Amino acid sequence: MDNNQAPYGRVNTVYDTAGETGQLPVTPMPKETKKEILKVSGILGISILLFYFLSEWSGGMVVKLVNSGAIPYTYTVQQVVQILYTLLTILVPFAIGAFFVKKVQKRSELLPLGKPKSGILFVEAVGIGLMAIVIANFVTAFLVQLFEGFGIVFDSYKPESPTSGYQLAWILLSNAIVPALVEEFALRGVLLQSLRKYGDAFAVFASAILFGIMHGNMTQAPFAFILGAVLAILVIMTGSLWTSMAVHLINNTYSVLMNTLFDRGDDLLTSMVTVSVNTLALIYGAIALVYLFGLHKGREGIKARYRPGGPAKEGIRTWRWQAWLYTVISPTMLIALVLLFAQLFETVHLAG
Repeated sequence: MDNNQAPYGRVNTVYDTAGETGQLPVTPMPKETKKEILKVSGILGISILLFYFLSEWSGGMVVKLVNSGAIPYTYTVQQVVQILYTLLTILVPFAIGAFFVKKVQKRSELLPLGKPKSGILFVEAVGIGLMAIVIANFVTAFLVQLFEGFGIVFDSYKPESPTSGYQLAWILLSNAIVPALVEEFALRGVLLQSLRKYGDAFAVFASAILFGIMHGNMTQAPFAFILGAVLAILVIMTGSLWTSMAVHLINNTYSVLMNTLFDRGDDLLTSMVTVSVNTLALIYGAIALVYLFGLHKGREGIKARYRPGGPAKEGIRTWRWQAWLYTVISPTMLIALVLLFAQLFETVHLAG
């Protein structure tokens, strides 16, 4: 937390990444904080630029190596390359970013890697996360169909389905387990936690926007934005990055299994499983929400734990536009945003 207090104005209590209370001035952002957020945004912008250029470079390098015969184009090699790609393009840049952000913000720890505040809260959060997955899928499918009705189509990517248990194990590792851990480390870890100092609401939506556009295509971007925002809230709510990792892992595993089932050609079974799983996820999420906001109602202070930013809504509103401004005008972040949005819109085409 930024413990600098302005010489005038009220202060409101907020909750930092460790769940402890601090003070957020309900006054204009101090000059020191403006300079700090420019530095932090600059570091995060460099991490995103590294992600962008490493993605471009590694993709081209793999194509050259395959075409030259230097590496065989087998299923196992594809999955190993995918794992190395994720580690190189996401883990490395954001690990570097985390190191320098901690220096700028003078923090000993950045990521909330401890246990969730309570087991019940974790179970509730997972249910809410699963409900968010279903809703995000529905919204994304609706948007894709809506745009197609106007003659606008989006590029999409579908991984090759496994044909054996051995291949299934590999694709679960490369497309489910590794991405869930690494992407959560980068987005709900480094990005979210670096920005939370300047307002939780701002940090939630900023990290969600970046999560969406970093997917690089309009088919996945809406889903990633919605789920990214919910996962950020759940991490703040539970005080643990393991919450979002668990939900992300469930989502990716389900996606791999359903793609495999769909490619086997059994449309009826695929539809039955999809409807059943989605229904159960919605029921689970609804029960979690009822318990979260119903049974806990009236307990002193309990609702503040679940509200991102605690009760300091006024303070967060006061700083929110300034946080956006000083994040976006950082040169490296601005360049990164331009490149990512340009890449995103390259996947949008007119039908025919």
